[in-house]
Amino acid sequence: MSTTAPTDVLRRMARVITRTISSDLVQVSTPDRVLGHVRAEQGTFVALRGADPRWGEVVGRYPSEGLAHEALRQRKRSI
Repeated sequence: MSTTAPTDVLRRMARVITRTISSDLVQVSTPDRVLGHVRAEQGTFVALRGADPRWGEVVGRYPSEGLAHEALRQRKRSI
């Protein structure tokens, strides 16, 4: 009998840490890697995937910061 969990279950269980970089930029990470950044921009929150916000891949724009965090946490290959 296998005791492995599907990767989507592992992504949901991942512990996410946020760190404020500036007034409009928050870093989102797990204990061992940076998942991306969330930038406040004109009333929306832009989720950027990658360790460097200057070169991050835009995941999407969200109406709340929490949804942007979730988008980064749920991205495949994030953990």
